[in-house]
Amino acid sequence: MKKLFFFLLFICSGFASAQWTEQTSGITSLIYSVSSVDDDVVWACGDGGKVLRTVDSGILWTTVTSPNSAISLFTIQGFDALTAVVGGSDASAAYVYKTVDGGATWTLTFSQPGGFVNALKKLEGLPGLVGLQGDPVGGRWTLFFSLDNGSTWDSSGFYIPAAVGEAGWNNSYYGADPADRAWFGTNSTKVIEYFGDGTFINRPTTGEINTYAIWGNDNSSLMTGGAIKMLYTADEGATWTDVGAPGTGDISGIVGGNTSIWYYTRGSSVYYSANNGTSWSTDYTTTGIYFHMTLSPLGRYLWAVRDNGGISRKEIDVLLPVELSSFVSNVINRDVNLSWSTVSESDNAGFEIERTISQNSFNNEWTKIGFINGNGTTSEPKNYSFTDRGLNTGKYIYRLKQIDYNGNYKYHSLDNEVVVGVPVSFSLSQNYPNPFNPSTKINFDIPNDGQVDLRVYDMSGKEVGVLVNEFKTAGFYTVTFNNSNISSGVYFYTLKSGNLVTTKKMTLLK
Repeated sequence: MKKLFFFLLFICSGFASAQWTEQTSGITSLIYSVSSVDDDVVWACGDGGKVLRTVDSGILWTTVTSPNSAISLFTIQGFDALTAVVGGSDASAAYVYKTVDGGATWTLTFSQPGGFVNALKKLEGLPGLVGLQGDPVGGRWTLFFSLDNGSTWDSSGFYIPAAVGEAGWNNSYYGADPADRAWFGTNSTKVIEYFGDGTFINRPTTGEINTYAIWGNDNSSLMTGGAIKMLYTADEGATWTDVGAPGTGDISGIVGGNTSIWYYTRGSSVYYSANNGTSWSTDYTTTGIYFHMTLSPLGRYLWAVRDNGGISRKEIDVLLPVELSSFVSNVINRDVNLSWSTVSESDNAGFEIERTISQNSFNNEWTKIGFINGNGTTSEPKNYSFTDRGLNTGKYIYRLKQIDYNGNYKYHSLDNEVVVGVPVSFSLSQNYPNPFNPSTKINFDIPNDGQVDLRVYDMSGKEVGVLVNEFKTAGFYTVTFNNSNISSGVYFYTLKSGNLVTTKKMTLLK
């Protein structure tokens, strides 16, 4: 049977010793995958189509309705207490199901004859972005993405050829932050790194045929493990070093922090290193065989699941550089107000604000539009805001790049797409700057589709520039007037659309 492992973790920065406790899952069958939404909400899945959920940090686990009790479910991704996607397979096909009501009902959103879903992974960078990776079908690796939390899937632009007999391993997948690349394990002495533009690199894992687990502390430092070795890379997988791996059996799960700290599961034990694998110690041993592990996004709990229905939880003391409690947006005409709050901060230099135009792709080009200073180190809640002004009608996506004083950074994505709609009235704004030299910007609002004309005249009424003369859809617009051939003085600019006309004046000072 295939190895069945998955890594769905978020970057954290340091773990201190704490106790492991055993949960009461209510089942005794194999649990293949676990996904932590936050410190309270956790999803898990396993044999016989079983799906489990807790909303109180493991005090009570509930077995929800099965999406398909005739198959095994090998990988799961939770989004909140009500929403999750789960992947499974039988002898004929691979399937992905989605719930939006806490597991009461499920909808089939993906099926692939002859396929096998290895990993479902929520990716940072775009609202609703989820990656799906599976075994090769028809000579190509299965790679899909979703922009609506797994309701629909697309594989456009992703073609990685596969040799006969090649396959991957369940939950052996790590997605970079931001989501411009990812790595997944194989049975052919390599890890495959693929990028958002559809390109890929084979990363040889010399000495280890099967890579059952993979995780990165950042986009260069990764660990991968199989039946024999634990390998470490500091150069994105170009070269690997055997760092040793105590224990017996398959390495089934790896998690880490953004320094040199790592955990992995092997057999019935969890192992720990604080020095990038130079030395390892046994952190916990129990009954049964571990199949997967994960960490809550806020870094409080480490979860690991086993073949006997066992769920182990470790409460760990994690010093997060910045813990966000909220990140929201508000649109006022053509301005977008962003607000976010932190619970605590450590060495927080500040936040870069980045924006991209929403499109059906996760290979977006991001633009830095501002920077807000942080509060260094504080245990008190702090509130921040930033206004992105004068946007054209369209759909936008925002994220924060939190940077510490050493230059380390982490992204926090806005969960929703921001829509700047159409104006309710015809309007022409005062140019800015005014007076100007040599250029100035002019904003105008068109509430209805139609022919639009914007021209500049001198004091005598002579036309000196045509800025717009074309059909425009309803929306907010900005144009730049730059004419080095005219002299200093007062000028008029007139906007016409249908029967509507308005004029304003501006001053050029050379």
